[in-house]
Amino acid sequence: MGPEGNIHRANMMRAIDLALMGDVGGWQIGAVLAHADGSVIATGYRGEPGSKIHAEALAVQKAQIAQCDLRGATAYVTLEPCANLESKNKKDCSTLLAEAGVRRVFIGSYDRNPRIYRLGWRSLRDAGVELRDFPPDLRAQAQSLGPDRQADFRERKGREKGRVKFDYTQNGGRYDIRLGERDDAPTWTTKWGQRGAKSIYALGGVKGVVAEARFARSFAEIDDPDVFDFGSHFAPIKEGEIAVFRNEYGHLLVKVLEVHAGPDRGTEHFSLKFEYEIRLAGQVKD
Repeated sequence: MGPEGNIHRANMMRAIDLALMGDVGGWQIGAVLAHADGSVIATGYRGEPGSKIHAEALAVQKAQIAQCDLRGATAYVTLEPCANLESKNKKDCSTLLAEAGVRRVFIGSYDRNPRIYRLGWRSLRDAGVELRDFPPDLRAQAQSLGPDRQADFRERKGREKGRVKFDYTQNGGRYDIRLGERDDAPTWTTKWGQRGAKSIYALGGVKGVVAEARFARSFAEIDDPDVFDFGSHFAPIKEGEIAVFRNEYGHLLVKVLEVHAGPDRGTEHFSLKFEYEIRLAGQVKD
C-alpha cells in the first residue's frame, strides 16, 4: 500500500473509532471529511453530544460553519449515506455531500434493510461522485457497528412461527429459518426468484424440496404437508398463497404476504414479506 493508500486507511480507521464513541442504539456511524492530501477538515458521529443529525450531515455542518471549502474533498463513512428521506424538511446525506462538492466517498458497510440497501450509493453515483469501498478487514469492522437485527435480513433463529422481510435479489435469494440458536439446529433454507409484481418463485433446487399448497390460504387448512405435489424444483407463489419447503427435519410452511418487485410495484426496492410455521417430522397439527 502506497502513501495515498495509507492516508485513506488512516481516515477510514478514524471514522470507525468515531463511530464507536456513539452509543444511542442502532447503527454506530462515523464520518470523516478530508482534503485531497488526507488532512482532516471535519468529523462527526451518530450520537455526538449536542447533535441529533446524521454523522455525515454533522461533519458537513461543521465544515460549513468553519467556512471550509469541501469542493474536491473525500468522505470516509462507516455506513453508506442515507438517500430518499421521507422527511421533506431536510436533505439526505447523499445530497448534502454531493452538493457540497465532495468528489469521492469511501463506504464501510451497507444496511441490509431492503428499503435502504445501496440507495445512498446509487444517489452519489448518479451525482457524479467517485465511490470506493473500505478494504475487507475494515469492512468487517464497519459491519460490526450495525445492530444485531441486521442478521434478520438473512435468517431467523429460534422461533417456530414468525414474519420476516428481506431483499430477495440479494444473497442468491436465500433466507434461512433456524429452529434454535445453535448452528446445528434444524434449519430450512428457502430460496426465491423474481416472477412478477405480486408473485414470486419458491425455489428448491432439486425435486421434492418445495411445493405449492394449492388453494390453501392459511396454515390451519394444511393437515399433512406431504400430500402436495413435490414433483418440481420450483413453485410459482402469488401473494396470499403458501409454499411448503421440505427436508429431513420436516416442513416449513411459508405464506407470501407481499412481493415488491421494483418499478413493477411502484417502488425503488425489491423485497419479500412472508409469515411461516415449522412442522417437525411426525408433528401432528393441532
